[in-house]
This record gives sequence, structure tokens and C-alpha cells, in this order.
Amino acid sequence: MKYPKLMTQDEISQTFNEQGEGSKLWQALDSIIDNNLLSAVSEISDPKISAEMLSHCSGRIDSLTTLKSQIEDYKGWKNGKTTYRKS
Repeated sequence: MKYPKLMTQDEISQTFNEQGEGSKLWQALDSIIDNNLLSAVSEISDPKISAEMLSHCSGRIDSLTTLKSQIEDYKGWKNGKTTYRKS
């Protein structure tokens, strides 16, 4: 087990807020996610892609965009974003 105790949603939000809005962490995290999204979009755009790979790439895109939205939702300074977090 990597961590002895799972964090609650409130603990995650508090940790994110402790980093601050101007932290380079957010830019780095966005860059990693965006690069993975770009890779999946590039793959899905290949006209020779198999049905299996199309399904795989679609799942990657959905998963990464959901992750990106959830991260934004935990930030206390977000502005007008759709909320996915359940209180």
C-alpha cells in the first residue's frame, strides 16, 4: 500500500489550496495531462485505427478530461467550473 490512509475529499481540497493558485505544480500537472490528451487525440485521428484502438483512445480521452475536471473542482479558486465532487 502506497499510503496508509486514504485522503478525504476535504483533505484533498485543503492540500490543493495549500499549494496556492500561482504554484508551478498546476502548470506542470496540466502539461502532463494535456500531453497525454494530445497523444490520444492524435491516435484517434488516424484513419487506419482499429475499432479496438479507437475504443481504447476514446476511453483515455474520457478518463483524462474527467481527471482534469476533478482536479479543477478541488481548487478553491476555480471560477465557473462544473462541479463533479459530491459533498
